[in-house]
Amino acid sequence: MPLRTVSRLCRLHDYLNLPGHSLLHSAVPLTSLRQVWTDAPGHVTPESAFYDSTVEQYALQPIEILSLRQMLEFGRAALYNNSFVLDSACRVQRELPKRLARRLMDLQFLPYIVVTNPHIKRVYDSYQHAFETLHNLPQVKTVEQNAEFTVLLKRLVDEHAPMLDALAAGLRECNSKAFVGPKLQLNSFLENMLTSRISRRVLAEQHINLHNRRPGYIGVICTHLNLCDAVDFAVQRATQVSRETYGVAPEVTCTGDLQSTIPYIPTHLDYMLYELLKNAMRAVVESHRDGLRPPAIHIRICEADTDVTFRISDQGGGILAEDLSKVWQYGYTTIDHQDSSTFSGTPDTNPAWGAESGTQYRMGGLGFGLPMSRLYAEYFGGRLQLVSMPGYGIDAYLNLKRLEGDWQEQHAEPAAPLSGNDTCGNAR
Repeated sequence: MPLRTVSRLCRLHDYLNLPGHSLLHSAVPLTSLRQVWTDAPGHVTPESAFYDSTVEQYALQPIEILSLRQMLEFGRAALYNNSFVLDSACRVQRELPKRLARRLMDLQFLPYIVVTNPHIKRVYDSYQHAFETLHNLPQVKTVEQNAEFTVLLKRLVDEHAPMLDALAAGLRECNSKAFVGPKLQLNSFLENMLTSRISRRVLAEQHINLHNRRPGYIGVICTHLNLCDAVDFAVQRATQVSRETYGVAPEVTCTGDLQSTIPYIPTHLDYMLYELLKNAMRAVVESHRDGLRPPAIHIRICEADTDVTFRISDQGGGILAEDLSKVWQYGYTTIDHQDSSTFSGTPDTNPAWGAESGTQYRMGGLGFGLPMSRLYAEYFGGRLQLVSMPGYGIDAYLNLKRLEGDWQEQHAEPAAPLSGNDTCGNAR
């Protein structure tokens, strides 16, 4: 099988395990996956949870800042010395429970109406279970123990994939409450939750990929990620969802530095490009319903010494100036939730990207795509900006830093809340 085909298959597997796109799981029997959630060591019952301060104790511990230099040095050294893999396992064991505990505390500070929502409660239960599972594990000291730990870690990562949809569904239902909804201010809470989610997944998947090594990768980082190939991959996905939804898809052209490669995490770039292209296609198709071929979307790749920029230009009508800031709010969407052609429902009844749904792709409806894409870009020091020309279209500028040098987390793991006065504003 050609190397390019193998690479695309690997990236397709990674892509389908992105938040909101979970379809493939590790090759573990369903019964084993179920056991992850039923056999948690030291399970805390609802009655005893109030008196258990373990989560609070972990949440107050300082975290170790994740740095790119350490990721790359550990990754290179692990190719020749398994002791670095064991050191990585120990760090993951130390860090994940603390980071999960901080987000559990965030959830505990939510207003009662929010935390009792079935979808939000599902998120809380999954975080609580993962915390209990990880903080009760004995320390990894041997290669054999690390192999078992990696399987467990991969299983937990896969099981947490649908939690983004659950958060989005919970937010939508809480905001729909006539009296409470307008008073909720959950954007900063969601920003903390999702930024932390990115950092935890990078930490976990870096270790998983140190154990399950792939050529051309240092852990989860692809050392020479082809940008044109990444665009082509996103175009295929967005074209398919547009055709399934509308029966037509705009043509996409790509110009610029087409041979450029950068060290980056493919799943992050795949998510951002797909969301931007999906939004552009939807805007173009819906603003040109005259039966003629919709105008093309143009992508330009511009490479510099330390970064690279994608410009995605569409003729989808643009966004009014007063509405432009709303697109960065979690849960903001212009899609009618009653329109089943574009919205596939909640993860419980109609899973995103699931074969059971009868529709492989979803055009939109959660309102998380753009703000989540900006978080992905900013996590590694990049940025995402929209320039709108109302009545014509939008230019989206996605700037990414090369994953090399002295990058380290900047507020990527917010501290545990010490009071409930800013998680949800005056809604408490």
